[in-house]
Amino acid sequence: MTDKMMKTVKGFALVLSDEHELKPSQRIKPIEKTLPELKPGQVLVKMLATPVNPSDLMYLLGKYGLAAQDGAFAGFEGCGIVVEANAGLYGRWLKGKRVALSAQPGIDGVWAEYAITKINFCLPVRKELSDDQAATIIVNPCTSVCLVERAIALGSKAIVINAGASQVGKGAIRYAKLKGIKTIATVRSEANVEVLKALGADCVLLTSHENFDESLKHWAKKLNAKVLLDAVAAKDTPRTLKAMPNSSTAIVYGRLTETHDALGGLFSVADVIFRDIRIEGFWLAKHIGDASVFQVLALSSKVQKLFAQGVFKTDIYASVGFDDFPDALDHYAQHKSDGKVILVPNN
Repeated sequence: MTDKMMKTVKGFALVLSDEHELKPSQRIKPIEKTLPELKPGQVLVKMLATPVNPSDLMYLLGKYGLAAQDGAFAGFEGCGIVVEANAGLYGRWLKGKRVALSAQPGIDGVWAEYAITKINFCLPVRKELSDDQAATIIVNPCTSVCLVERAIALGSKAIVINAGASQVGKGAIRYAKLKGIKTIATVRSEANVEVLKALGADCVLLTSHENFDESLKHWAKKLNAKVLLDAVAAKDTPRTLKAMPNSSTAIVYGRLTETHDALGGLFSVADVIFRDIRIEGFWLAKHIGDASVFQVLALSSKVQKLFAQGVFKTDIYASVGFDDFPDALDHYAQHKSDGKVILVPNN
């Protein structure tokens, strides 16, 4: 890293706390600190935009799959320009280019003016994508594509999507329609029913409706939906699977509930043994980590093409600077279906 880049950088750091009633804005604080020298394989990125995802909220609570680090910058993904690189030919080629990036596990996140990450966590982005949209192409859209393709690999002709109004849910509906897969979406808010139908969902069910379980069982049987894309966990996983056909599989990729025990001990042994009900997990970071560079670039190319074609689009609630970010963060925590909150660190 050059002397020019050896400077204090402003960002939002995590504040560890056991007080469960704290709002997300009370779990971060703005700080300045000097970035370390780049290690081999790392790049320095000037951040242009970085969103808030449900995984970020879980990390702030200390309930994500990665151990929370007191005082580390938070934020898992974003978009920026590579300004320095210590990563060979590919690093020199990326310098000056706009990339989508993921945070490197174990170091600072990307809710900051500058971020350091591994070069293989950076993906060049198409010029057609705005900074806000480019900042959101990794965590949610890549997850949507991978989940639908896993459902296809499992042989399901239709899928059930809980938390259907989430960004992953909406992406899965769009991509499933493109691939000829039927979708049954479940939502908590009646306002989202027509929204998801307009996106292409074949059926949208309100979880609070008194006939929800019967309706889900009817539609799952009718469409032969044998895969559940599960973002909620806790009681929702066994409740939904109970209404689905034998040999159904839940792919648990998120936990919108705050319990550590996602399955809650609520599954019937009879379902697992006699109905052949199965559960598997999906974590994009592991999926990408296990893939080759060419597979990751192919996934990125596919997702960006879908954005350029208008098949994918991330709903944006607000793009804000440092001063307005804490309040916007609290809004997102309570109203995720309104759209993403985007931090623009260098405004």
